[in-house]
Formats: sequence, C-alpha cells, structure tokens
Amino acid sequence: MPVVRKYVKLFMVVCLGFGLSLSESGTGNASAGSPVLEKEWTQFYGDSSNYNEPRDVAPTADGGMVILADKTGRTDYITKLNVIKTDKNGTVEWDKEFFDNQYDTDALHGYTITQVSDGGYIIGAAVKDNSDGRPIYVAYLLKLSSSGSKEWGRIYVSKVANPVNSVRETSDGGFIVTSSTYNRSDTAPAYILKTDRDGKKEWEQTFSNSLENFGAGQSFWDAVPALDGGYWAIGDTQNVNLPRSYPLLVKYSSSGKFVSRRIKESLDWGRLSYKQIEAAPEGDGYTMLNAEGLWKVGSDGQTLWNKRLTDSSPELSGTSFDYLKPSDHGYEVIGSTKDRGDLVTVKVSLGGKIISVLHQDIPASASTGGFRAYLPDGGLALLGTSENAEQLNLTSFKSALPGGEPGEIDGVFTLDSDEYSLTVNQSIDLIALFKKSDGSVIPVTGESKFSIEHPEIASIDEAGDITGLSPGITQITAEYQGYKATATLLVVRPYLPK
Repeated sequence: MPVVRKYVKLFMVVCLGFGLSLSESGTGNASAGSPVLEKEWTQFYGDSSNYNEPRDVAPTADGGMVILADKTGRTDYITKLNVIKTDKNGTVEWDKEFFDNQYDTDALHGYTITQVSDGGYIIGAAVKDNSDGRPIYVAYLLKLSSSGSKEWGRIYVSKVANPVNSVRETSDGGFIVTSSTYNRSDTAPAYILKTDRDGKKEWEQTFSNSLENFGAGQSFWDAVPALDGGYWAIGDTQNVNLPRSYPLLVKYSSSGKFVSRRIKESLDWGRLSYKQIEAAPEGDGYTMLNAEGLWKVGSDGQTLWNKRLTDSSPELSGTSFDYLKPSDHGYEVIGSTKDRGDLVTVKVSLGGKIISVLHQDIPASASTGGFRAYLPDGGLALLGTSENAEQLNLTSFKSALPGGEPGEIDGVFTLDSDEYSLTVNQSIDLIALFKKSDGSVIPVTGESKFSIEHPEIASIDEAGDITGLSPGITQITAEYQGYKATATLLVVRPYLPK
C-alpha cells in the first residue's frame, strides 16, 4: 500500500523535526515553494479601422506564437482571416490576411490554428455561403507555409452548416476534421471529414443517432487516429425528451466506414461533452477530457477507468478543465476555477491517480476574455481584444519560483533516503523534500521529475514509485526547479527458502 506508506514516512519526517506542515495533503498540493505565473509582456496587434476578434492562439516550435483572428472592416463589413506570427517576445515576424473570392461570400471566419509537421500551419474555418439566398457557414481549410504563404484553401459543402471544430494532422500527412452541423430544427448530424495532404476530400461521413430517445442534434468535437488505422470521434448527442446532451464516442474505419458507437447516460461519464481525445501513452487505448475530468477506454472503446477530478478533492471543486497533455508517466490536465479564473494544473498517473495539484493566480493583463495557449515551458499566453475590438492583445506569462528563476531561491533539495533496496517485482516509494531557508520542509514529489540510470534494473513513475525489474545496482536522479538529488538503488533476487 504505497500511499499509506507515504503518509507514514511524512509523519516520520515531522517527528524528526524537519518542520513539515501537516496541512499538506497526499496529492502534493502547491505550497510556498511552488511556481507562480509572472507577467513577461503584452503586445498589441491590428488597427482601429477594423473589428479585431480573437479566434485562437498556439505556441510554435521556435518558441514563438501564432495568432488567428477575424478582421472585419468597419465600413464594408467584410470579414477576413488575420494570421500573425510572433517571436518569443511577441514581436511580429509576419502579419497576413486571407480571403477566398471564388465563393459567394462576405465572411471567412477562423476557429482553430495548429502548426503541422512541415513547419506550416493548418487553419480550420468556415465560409459564409450566400449562394442559396439563405446564408450558411460551410467548412473551410486553409494551409499556410512556415512563412505564412497560402498553399491551398478548400471548401467542403454539406447539406447543412458545418463550421470546423477541430483539425488534426494524420500519419499520411492529411487531416481529420470534425464539425457540429446546424439546421433550424436542431436535429442536424455530426460531421467528420478526411483529406489528403493537399486538402482533397478522401471521405466524409455524417452521424445521425437512430437509437430510441436520441434523435436530436449530434456534434463531433475532436477525432484521433486509431491504432488499427481508423479513427475515433468524440462529441455529444441530445435526448429528444430532455434538454440534455450525453457523451458520444464513434469509431470509423480507415476508409470512413462506420464501425461502432457508444452513448452513455449514466453518471460515471458525467454529462458534459468530451472535447479532447488523445492516444494513451501506454498504447492500449485512448483518454478523453471534459470539463470535469478524464475517461480512459481500451482499443475496443470499452471503459478502463474514469476520473471525475472535480469531485476528487475540495480544492478542485468549481474547476473547469479544457486541456489534456499526455506524457510517458501520465497526464497533465489544465483548467481554471470558475469563480477566480486562476490556472489549475493537475498531474495524473497512468492509472488515473492524482499526483499533484497546482493553483496559480493569473496576474492582471490587458487581455479580457479571449483564448488561452498553454506553453511547453509551463507558461501561459492570453489572447483577447480591447474595447470595441480596436486591437488584439497578447499577454505572455512565465512560470517561475517566487523571488526568482528556478534554482535561485535558497534551500536544499533531498530525497528521504540516500540508499534504497528492494527485490525483483517489489515496489517501494520515495519522497522528494525541499528544505527552505526558514527551516521548513515541504514535500515536492509531485512537482519533481525522476529518472533511473539503468532502466533495465528498475523503473520509477511520476509519483516516485520504484519497481525492481532485475538484480543490479543503479542510481536514481530527482530534479526539482533546477535542483538535483541522487540516491543509490540496489535490486536483489527475492529470497526463496530451500
């Protein structure tokens, strides 16, 4: 029982006079030594001759950012896409606008932008189609080069409105696209589209739920390649008798043929739409995120576990999650509190166990409303607009320890032992500790990163749990905010009585 053992070890640390605060919980909550968000800069883009509406912002591989916005003229009311590439300081590298005159339209609206493997960008958008006299918004993809030049733009006409919700690059260089379609009766089907690398349609499908009591509108919010070459799409479906949506999971083959569906009415999924799906790090299925937590399914779509994070701890009550990042050791789930709007980061193990919770206040910025980008270094970018949409505002925050850069505060980082020993197939846990200059000691296991010199001898997960694999001696290294600590690990064969 490693969790119980950790509590016992923490109590021993207190008894030994290290001054450990008893208010720390088993989930490794943030403390005085935890990172905070510090405002780095705010930059302004656009001019007051247009309405500048933010649509999306994303980090780029070179450390900069790319901004997607709608630019509408205040006199002609024509809406164009505005794409701005910045460096790491928010300085403009290029600023371009796009419109497609081959269609009967006065508006091209953007929804999502992502950098793809060739260094360019894919934009999910919608064209306002006026060709039938009654305007509808039709799916549109725009591919840009790394320098912002247009490579291609394509429209994907459906019988109903189908603006883009998500776009993902696939292993063949093409794209998988999802949409929420719309009609006046609110019974429109969900929509999924597969293209090649040039945006040419390979197949498209709509999903209309025919199950009893589920004949109202459907939506797909995200899709991900499946292990067998097909695709999993997630979204929601409405009950015709109740004003309520339920989670929807649909499988398609590589050629777009419908394979299976799941609709869940019970509370173990929650009743909020799942908006993001990712391949599980272990390669055994997929993990999905909604505003309340996670749902893990196997390669067959059957539930492996689910974790409603908002019910698991009082400090997570009132949190709304919107971003899921898998890693080799588990997941990073990010959201914000509904009342204060501060940033909440939860580390979750591969099995769905909460490892740590970090709350960070977001300092005041010029950006109001708008969109967030979670940066690879733990920072945050906020894209908003000024009063009357006269300018776009982009504010960047870095994650740093209070009082300076990582490693600059006074203190000592240690493990709870210099030596560990165990037998093959046995598991033990360690605790990482940080002793501050005032003499107090805080557990920082959840915020530390662990590695083992010889992974064939033992493994260590994100929670600090060690498992012996084969006999031998190796070294454990732990890192926390620029500090390092090491310990020797001995793994022996289990004793077998004669």
